[in-house]
Amino acid sequence: MPELENKFQVIVSKRAAQQLVEHAVFMARLEERLARQLAADFWKAADSLQSFPFRNPILRSSVFVTEKYRKMVFGKWYLLIYQIKGERVFVEYVIDGRQDYQWLIQ
Repeated sequence: MPELENKFQVIVSKRAAQQLVEHAVFMARLEERLARQLAADFWKAADSLQSFPFRNPILRSSVFVTEKYRKMVFGKWYLLIYQIKGERVFVEYVIDGRQDYQWLIQ
C-alpha cells in the first residue's frame, strides 16, 4: 500500500525571492557556479517542504518573538525562514545564517 502523503502548497514571497537573488548575485561575483548552486539548493529545499514542513525546528531567537516561524538550513549556511498556515507553507525570508538578522524586525 503506498504511503499516504499530505502535499502542502509552497509559496515563496517576493521578499524571499529578492533576497535569494541578492545572495546569488553576491556569490556570482566570486564564482558563477556557486550562484547557480545556491539557487538550486534553495529550490530543492523549498520543494521538499511540500511533503514534511513540520520536520524543521521552530525559529527561536530574540528577533522572532513568536513561534510561528520555522527554519531550514540550505546551501551550507543559508536559512530559509517559513511559516505554515493550514495546507500552505509561506517562505518569508532567505538569510545568510552567518550574519546578524536583527534588521528583520525594523
